[in-house]
Amino acid sequence: GIGVAFFFVLSGFLITYLLAFEKKNTNRINIKQFLGRRALRIWPLFFLMVLIVFLLPSDFKSTYGLHMIGGGYDFDWRYSFTFLENYRMILTDNWPKTTPLSVFWSFCIEEHFYLLWVLLFSLIPYKHILKFLSISIFIAWGSRLLEQLIIHNETIINNDIFTNIDFFAFGGILAYFVVNDYDKLVSMINKISHKLKLAYILFVVLIIVFQNQILPYNEHSLFFIFRPSIIAILFTLLIAIIIPPNSSIKFENKITSYLGKISYGLYVYHILFIHIAFQLLLHLNIKIDNTLILSAFIIYTLAGSIILSAISYHYFEKRFLKYRERIK
Repeated sequence: GIGVAFFFVLSGFLITYLLAFEKKNTNRINIKQFLGRRALRIWPLFFLMVLIVFLLPSDFKSTYGLHMIGGGYDFDWRYSFTFLENYRMILTDNWPKTTPLSVFWSFCIEEHFYLLWVLLFSLIPYKHILKFLSISIFIAWGSRLLEQLIIHNETIINNDIFTNIDFFAFGGILAYFVVNDYDKLVSMINKISHKLKLAYILFVVLIIVFQNQILPYNEHSLFFIFRPSIIAILFTLLIAIIIPPNSSIKFENKITSYLGKISYGLYVYHILFIHIAFQLLLHLNIKIDNTLILSAFIIYTLAGSIILSAISYHYFEKRFLKYRERIK
């Protein structure tokens, strides 16, 4: 969950930057180009996996670990093929039974974010963009409160665009300042000492590791409404630290850059390896109750995810990505 939160904040930053930059310099948004480029990145692998889930026999999925061990609802093409899996989860208060649909709710929210952002950025004058981003934060708070009062789900709640919109908005606010006055922002960030930046990174890491103790998740309290915004602010400031081109904090190297390229596949495929491994361990009656088995489990799932993601990126996804620049 915390990883998806960072992904939403980062996506809010990147997409808002692209749209705000275009709006400021051309006073318009090329909707066809924007949506076409996003579709070529997301759709091929998304629909391939949904199609595989649709075509594979149920017995095969059960035997080889493609069904969630804890149950879940059956595949429904009307939701899975139309980026509405997240609403199916809310309606059933459950998870999809079949892997990897259980992680596709975030792609649905991301697609809805693309559509909402490009539409509103096309309509809203550039001078009002910051107001829109700020209002979005209040919309998120109100939406979470409303869902808390109306939807009494015990498992699935807040899986829609409006209850997650503050993640995108906080990242978007940072992007707006980058577009509006990059030099001033860089100057402000550079005034922060290297030690203070390192201390902040450590602070965020501690928040992530001990989030259940520091930021307890309780959907029956008012804190539940503001918790995502606190996490969004933490991640937004983390991104801000590395914005200056001469930043003393660098996360980028050959390994992280490559993992970034195949990160979409990593997110899609990792759950396959985890569930297949669980199914195998259950079949062999092996419990993850010691360091050796846990280490083997982690190495297998991580290595398998990276290898398959690399193959997927180079031999499938890149075939579609090469057409992105042709969209005018």
